[in-house]
Amino acid sequence: MTTSRRQRWDAVRNRGQVLEAARECFAERGLATDVREIARRADVGVATVYRHFPTKDDLVRAVLEDDVAEWEAVSENAKAAEDAWEGISLVVERTLAMMARHRAFLDGLTVTEGALDACRAHLAESLDGLVERARREGRLRDDITSADIGLQILALGRIVELTAGQGDDVWRKHAGLVLGAFEA
Repeated sequence: MTTSRRQRWDAVRNRGQVLEAARECFAERGLATDVREIARRADVGVATVYRHFPTKDDLVRAVLEDDVAEWEAVSENAKAAEDAWEGISLVVERTLAMMARHRAFLDGLTVTEGALDACRAHLAESLDGLVERARREGRLRDDITSADIGLQILALGRIVELTAGQGDDVWRKHAGLVLGAFEA
Protein backbone atom coordinates (compact mmCIF):
# COMPACT_ATOMS: atom_id res chain seq x y z
CA MET A 1 0.00 0.00 0.00
CA THR A 2 2.72 2.47 0.83
CA THR A 3 4.29 1.94 -2.60
CA SER A 4 1.07 2.75 -4.49
CA ARG A 5 0.51 5.86 -2.38
CA ARG A 6 4.06 6.95 -3.14
CA GLN A 7 3.46 6.45 -6.84
CA ARG A 8 0.22 8.41 -6.75
CA TRP A 9 1.92 11.23 -4.86
CA ASP A 10 4.80 11.19 -7.34
CA ALA A 11 2.37 11.19 -10.24
CA VAL A 12 0.53 14.18 -8.81
CA ARG A 13 3.82 16.00 -8.22
CA ASN A 14 5.08 15.16 -11.72
CA ARG A 15 1.85 16.32 -13.34
CA GLY A 16 2.07 19.60 -11.44
CA GLN A 17 5.70 20.08 -12.47
CA VAL A 18 4.83 19.38 -16.12
CA LEU A 19 1.94 21.86 -16.06
CA GLU A 20 4.05 24.57 -14.43
CA ALA A 21 6.92 24.05 -16.87
CA ALA A 22 4.50 24.04 -19.81
CA ARG A 23 2.87 27.27 -18.56
CA GLU A 24 6.27 28.95 -18.39
CA CYS A 25 7.43 27.66 -21.77
CA PHE A 26 4.16 28.46 -23.54
CA ALA A 27 4.08 31.93 -21.99
CA GLU A 28 7.63 32.61 -23.18
CA ARG A 29 7.66 30.96 -26.60
CA GLY A 30 4.09 30.03 -27.40
CA LEU A 31 2.89 26.76 -28.82
CA ALA A 32 6.06 26.23 -30.84
CA THR A 33 7.70 25.00 -27.63
CA ASP A 34 8.96 21.44 -27.95
CA VAL A 35 7.69 18.84 -25.47
CA ARG A 36 11.32 17.87 -24.74
CA GLU A 37 11.96 21.40 -23.46
CA ILE A 38 8.92 21.15 -21.19
CA ALA A 39 10.11 17.77 -19.85
CA ARG A 40 13.61 19.14 -19.24
CA ARG A 41 12.28 22.17 -17.40
CA ALA A 42 9.91 19.99 -15.36
CA ASP A 43 12.82 17.66 -14.52
CA VAL A 44 10.93 14.62 -15.82
CA GLY A 45 11.29 12.36 -18.82
CA VAL A 46 9.39 12.92 -22.03
CA ALA A 47 7.50 9.67 -21.37
CA THR A 48 6.21 11.18 -18.10
CA VAL A 49 4.83 14.16 -20.00
CA TYR A 50 3.04 11.85 -22.46
CA ARG A 51 1.80 9.59 -19.66
CA HIS A 52 -0.10 12.55 -18.19
CA PHE A 53 -0.89 14.27 -21.51
CA PRO A 54 -1.08 11.80 -24.42
CA THR A 55 -0.84 14.59 -27.01
CA LYS A 56 0.60 18.08 -27.03
CA ASP A 57 -2.95 19.37 -27.62
CA ASP A 58 -4.00 17.73 -24.33
CA LEU A 59 -1.18 19.56 -22.58
CA VAL A 60 -2.09 22.86 -24.24
CA ARG A 61 -5.74 22.47 -23.21
CA ALA A 62 -4.74 21.74 -19.60
CA VAL A 63 -2.43 24.77 -19.49
CA LEU A 64 -5.00 27.10 -21.05
CA GLU A 65 -7.87 25.79 -18.91
CA ASP A 66 -7.40 28.50 -16.25
CA ASP A 67 -7.10 31.24 -18.88
CA VAL A 68 -10.26 30.08 -20.63
CA ALA A 69 -12.11 29.98 -17.29
CA GLU A 70 -10.83 33.48 -16.50
CA TRP A 71 -11.93 34.68 -19.94
CA GLU A 72 -15.40 33.28 -19.37
CA ALA A 73 -15.55 34.98 -15.95
CA VAL A 74 -14.54 38.29 -17.55
CA SER A 75 -17.37 37.88 -20.04
CA GLU A 76 -19.87 37.25 -17.26
CA ASN A 77 -18.62 40.29 -15.29
CA ALA A 78 -18.81 42.42 -18.41
CA LYS A 79 -22.41 41.36 -19.09
CA ALA A 80 -23.32 42.21 -15.50
CA ALA A 81 -21.72 45.67 -15.67
CA GLU A 82 -24.17 48.47 -15.01
CA ASP A 83 -22.55 50.57 -17.76
CA ALA A 84 -22.45 48.60 -21.01
CA TRP A 85 -19.54 50.66 -22.39
CA GLU A 86 -17.49 49.71 -19.32
CA GLY A 87 -18.42 46.07 -19.99
CA ILE A 88 -17.20 46.30 -23.59
CA SER A 89 -13.98 47.98 -22.46
CA LEU A 90 -13.47 45.25 -19.86
CA VAL A 91 -13.78 42.48 -22.47
CA VAL A 92 -11.32 44.22 -24.80
CA GLU A 93 -8.75 45.06 -22.12
CA ARG A 94 -8.83 41.75 -20.26
CA THR A 95 -8.74 39.64 -23.43
CA LEU A 96 -5.68 41.53 -24.63
CA ALA A 97 -4.07 41.30 -21.19
CA MET A 98 -4.47 37.50 -21.32
CA MET A 99 -2.92 37.45 -24.77
CA ALA A 100 0.00 39.54 -23.52
CA ARG A 101 0.48 37.42 -20.41
CA HIS A 102 0.24 34.06 -22.07
CA ARG A 103 1.53 33.79 -25.61
CA ALA A 104 0.00 30.31 -25.98
CA PHE A 105 -3.45 31.87 -25.58
CA LEU A 106 -2.75 34.03 -28.62
CA ASP A 107 -1.05 31.19 -30.54
CA GLY A 108 -3.94 28.88 -29.75
CA LEU A 109 -6.29 31.14 -31.67
CA THR A 110 -4.30 30.77 -34.87
CA VAL A 111 -2.81 27.28 -34.56
CA THR A 112 -5.46 25.14 -32.85
CA GLU A 113 -8.12 23.88 -35.24
CA GLY A 114 -11.47 25.55 -34.62
CA ALA A 115 -10.08 27.87 -31.92
CA LEU A 116 -10.51 31.04 -33.95
CA ASP A 117 -14.13 30.22 -34.72
CA ALA A 118 -14.73 29.35 -31.07
CA CYS A 119 -13.12 32.65 -30.04
CA ARG A 120 -15.30 34.62 -32.45
CA ALA A 121 -18.42 32.82 -31.21
CA HIS A 122 -17.47 33.48 -27.58
CA LEU A 123 -16.80 37.16 -28.28
CA ALA A 124 -20.08 37.53 -30.16
CA GLU A 125 -21.99 35.86 -27.33
CA SER A 126 -20.18 38.03 -24.77
CA LEU A 127 -20.62 41.28 -26.66
CA ASP A 128 -24.03 41.09 -28.37
CA GLY A 129 -26.10 42.21 -25.40
CA LEU A 130 -23.50 44.76 -24.36
CA VAL A 131 -23.43 46.28 -27.85
CA GLU A 132 -27.20 46.72 -27.88
CA ARG A 133 -27.18 48.22 -24.37
CA ALA A 134 -24.26 50.55 -25.18
CA ARG A 135 -26.12 51.82 -28.25
CA ARG A 136 -29.26 52.48 -26.20
CA GLU A 137 -27.13 54.28 -23.60
CA GLY A 138 -25.67 56.44 -26.39
CA ARG A 139 -22.10 55.26 -25.75
CA LEU A 140 -21.48 53.17 -28.91
CA ARG A 141 -21.74 54.20 -32.53
CA ASP A 142 -24.79 52.74 -34.26
CA ASP A 143 -22.75 51.17 -37.07
CA ILE A 144 -20.50 49.12 -34.76
CA THR A 145 -21.39 45.45 -34.24
CA SER A 146 -20.13 42.81 -31.85
CA ALA A 147 -18.39 41.22 -34.85
CA ASP A 148 -16.52 44.51 -35.44
CA ILE A 149 -15.33 44.59 -31.84
CA GLY A 150 -14.35 40.91 -31.91
CA LEU A 151 -12.39 41.40 -35.12
CA GLN A 152 -10.56 44.37 -33.64
CA ILE A 153 -9.67 42.34 -30.53
CA LEU A 154 -8.11 39.73 -32.80
CA ALA A 155 -6.31 42.43 -34.79
CA LEU A 156 -5.03 44.01 -31.59
CA GLY A 157 -3.78 40.56 -30.64
CA ARG A 158 -1.30 40.90 -33.47
CA ILE A 159 -0.07 44.15 -31.91
CA VAL A 160 0.31 42.29 -28.61
CA GLU A 161 2.39 39.70 -30.44
CA LEU A 162 4.53 42.21 -32.34
CA THR A 163 5.30 44.27 -29.23
CA ALA A 164 5.96 41.40 -26.82
CA GLY A 165 8.63 42.37 -24.34
CA GLN A 166 7.98 46.11 -24.75
CA GLY A 167 5.50 46.32 -21.91
CA ASP A 168 1.75 46.74 -21.97
CA ASP A 169 1.78 50.44 -22.85
CA VAL A 170 1.87 49.86 -26.62
CA TRP A 171 -1.09 47.51 -26.92
CA ARG A 172 -3.05 49.47 -24.30
CA LYS A 173 -2.54 52.65 -26.35
CA HIS A 174 -3.84 50.94 -29.48
CA ALA A 175 -6.76 49.39 -27.60
CA GLY A 176 -7.64 52.89 -26.44
CA LEU A 177 -7.50 54.18 -30.00
CA VAL A 178 -9.84 51.42 -31.19
CA LEU A 179 -12.26 51.92 -28.33
CA GLY A 180 -12.20 55.68 -28.96
CA ALA A 181 -13.13 55.06 -32.60
CA PHE A 182 -16.09 52.93 -31.49
CA GLU A 183 -17.42 55.42 -28.98
CA ALA A 184 -20.43 57.54 -29.93
